[in-house]
Amino acid sequence: MTLRDAAHLPRLRPAGVLYTAATRELPLLADFARELTSRGWRVGGLVQETLRGPDGYKRAIVATELDTQSKITLAEYKGDRSKASECGFDTAALAEATRAVRRAVEARADIIIIEKFGRREMEGSGLFDEILTAMAEGIPTLTLVSADALEQWNRLTGDLGVLLAAEPSGLWRWWGSHRLYRDLELGVEDLTAARVLVGFNWVLVEGPHGCGLAQTPDRGSASCRALDDASNLSGRSLRDLAAMVHSWNEVEAAVGLAAINAFYNRFDLDAPDGNGLESFAATDEPISVVGRFGSLAKHIKNPLIIENDPADGEYPTTAASWLLPESERVIVTASALINHSLPSILDSCPDGQVALVGPSTPLSPRLHSYGVDILAGMIIEDVDGAARVISEGGSVRELKRYARMATLNR
Repeated sequence: MTLRDAAHLPRLRPAGVLYTAATRELPLLADFARELTSRGWRVGGLVQETLRGPDGYKRAIVATELDTQSKITLAEYKGDRSKASECGFDTAALAEATRAVRRAVEARADIIIIEKFGRREMEGSGLFDEILTAMAEGIPTLTLVSADALEQWNRLTGDLGVLLAAEPSGLWRWWGSHRLYRDLELGVEDLTAARVLVGFNWVLVEGPHGCGLAQTPDRGSASCRALDDASNLSGRSLRDLAAMVHSWNEVEAAVGLAAINAFYNRFDLDAPDGNGLESFAATDEPISVVGRFGSLAKHIKNPLIIENDPADGEYPTTAASWLLPESERVIVTASALINHSLPSILDSCPDGQVALVGPSTPLSPRLHSYGVDILAGMIIEDVDGAARVISEGGSVRELKRYARMATLNR
């Protein structure tokens, strides 16, 4: 049986952002679409903008096709603008605009954004059919929903839709932490990996502008298996190697993560020195720590350590669902990226301050959107020196002679 890898993302419930007179003109969906597109996601659908004159009254409603950025004037207002009935809505223009949604469905876009579900959709016209089709195809669908149309939207979604707060954090939370792997992968450029080294403790991938590390998985793990493509990794594209991060074979996932880090943890990255623990060192409050690492006791006064193989005074991983939701501060070792436990960890502490720490950490602001506040990773400064340490079975202590720890804060 062929296993699906982690690139097969969980299906998202249809989402609606409820708008009122106070929120409907916020560019929330347009900003979200713009950010996703800039990261490489395939975004389809429509957003709307209300144009106003110097007097503050509406002059037009313009739709923007998210795949082509073409603009379509849906309505023009004339005469006494205090009279909303004088809106000249162009039904032919609306029919033209629906094509953007149909194209997105045909292309299997990563997300379809539709602004909006209002009076016409309540009546079964407007964009009603296109919204229904997108949902039926299982494509993540995000819609701006009029408060007056909420009951009809709930019927359309079979009461399976989810209402989101009109704020960016709500959209990202719906988009889902499982998508952080694909997000990181999308940002990696098509550059050549000069060297791939799988050592006893660390995996190293060298790119033209940086060198990435990832912790070698425990060889006693059932998900740790030999690489099928060994001897053919060096010389491949960093982008191709980065796609291995989705594998359930943790050795392959480690190579993928190291390739991701070879792109983001650049030699010239402007990031302050630090191991990410300094932000939490001053507090006496309990801090949940997912994973064990040697220097913890030097920095954290009252850690609640969660481990796969807990020692005395530590918690098993099953305790995470009890501890993390109550934690104001959470530290996660970057090995959680390799074993794919990071998404569930982030989902368990949506309101806590989260630090992802260790040499395997990608120093990319993309992770901030998914709930990681502090990133503390390693920037290699002497690749040959680091490669010698890894090939000879050295630990992170020896690696630090050839690298520096750096942090990125939200």
